[in-house]
Amino acid sequence: MGGTEKTSVAAGRFEKNGQTFEVRFFDADSFFDLRDLREIVQSPGVQVWMASVRNMSHKHYRKWMEERGENHHFLFAIADTRVHGFVYLYPSEEFGGALDVSYAKRPGAPGGLITPALVEACKLVRDRMGSLPKMVAEIERENQTSIVAIEKAGFVKMRDFDRYGNGIWTLDWGKI
Repeated sequence: MGGTEKTSVAAGRFEKNGQTFEVRFFDADSFFDLRDLREIVQSPGVQVWMASVRNMSHKHYRKWMEERGENHHFLFAIADTRVHGFVYLYPSEEFGGALDVSYAKRPGAPGGLITPALVEACKLVRDRMGSLPKMVAEIERENQTSIVAIEKAGFVKMRDFDRYGNGIWTLDWGKI
């Protein structure tokens, strides 16, 4: 699987504090999905940690929202009645054959959504790819919130912090 065909993946679901959330693809035609993604990406917290999303145009957002597994790029929304965050998996430049994992939440979104969303997104990608892909996350030492979330989702540190303050975590499939 992988090619350039547009196929969908069933949404993953999880409950948090008695409320059901889903991990699903963004709807590139939805004003609301676009609005929420822009709010996430333009938040100061995301701008600090994810330089690659600075200065995105409407066209860039729309193209990104259409990533549904083609060439192993997966952009998932974390949503109930609105989008609260995203999980993005894409081919790693540093670790050939692995998928990099990035994630962020909307300012004011309910807490505690990233960890279960990471687990659901990894399962959806596994099901789509038909294998247990290697998944890695590079996180800065100062980003303690992301470190806690990734470790609770079953990732383990595989490389300590380098001279730039970045550590590498990889998914232990046995933990999810």
